[in-house]
Amino acid sequence: MHADPFTTLLRPIMQLLDQALPENLAGSLKADIETKAQSVFKQMALVPKHEFEAQEALLQTLEAQIKSLEARLSALEGFSADRPPQGASSIED
Repeated sequence: MHADPFTTLLRPIMQLLDQALPENLAGSLKADIETKAQSVFKQMALVPKHEFEAQEALLQTLEAQIKSLEARLSALEGFSADRPPQGASSIED
């Protein structure tokens, strides 16, 4: 299982606070930092990497389908431009 990215990010900061400050002040600051960081991360609407990669793959597939459909449409439009509309009589008749 992967480590929580939030914990991984904050661990070095918390260790520095423990080393540099008295225990009660370090504990207070750590709690405040953790609360504020969690709030910021929630506002960012982050998604897990596997979800992002799945959406990216889907986007690539859809882009390829659009490109294929555009090519087919262009070919059909070129084909129909060479022929008179159905039901129209030609001038030679």
